[in-house]
Amino acid sequence: MTEPAFRIISVEEYLRSERDNPVRHEYVDGFVYAQAGASRAHNVITSNIHVALHGPARKAGCQVFQSDMKVRVTPTRYHYPDIVVGCSGGQDDDYTEAEPCLIVEVLSENTRMADQNFKAERYRELPSLQAYLLVDSRSRSAAMWRRQDNDWVFEVLEDMISLPCPQVTLNLADLYEGTSL
Repeated sequence: MTEPAFRIISVEEYLRSERDNPVRHEYVDGFVYAQAGASRAHNVITSNIHVALHGPARKAGCQVFQSDMKVRVTPTRYHYPDIVVGCSGGQDDDYTEAEPCLIVEVLSENTRMADQNFKAERYRELPSLQAYLLVDSRSRSAAMWRRQDNDWVFEVLEDMISLPCPQVTLNLADLYEGTSL
């Protein structure tokens, strides 16, 4: 008899196997999904964002993580954002951020729909999250979900990006430096 194509695993089994696995996986309600690699532009943009956030985050007592820090979105959902900023020390362990204040996804052809829809909806359920920034890797454009009181406001961003956590203003052109965009 062969193994089923899809097998539900427990959160504990996922966390145990993920720690020593060289391939990152997201976990959604018992199912595990492998993460694919990213383009050169995607990597350059992600690095530029990380560099721009690092100093302001450190001054604010926060930490910036790039790609390899998973976020516990719910007790049964874990994702690996491109960038995550945490300020509260909220963590389940050394591999998981439980209370992010900023999540950044750099959109690619393969992740665009999930990042803009499914993940956007789930991330906005996090009580600690103040902003969810989406930066395109195929065209010079960005958008952001920003928490205002008890609501979320969607903004299409032009030249400058004002982030609430860490409190910093980024120049969109700087995020694309080193790309052909």
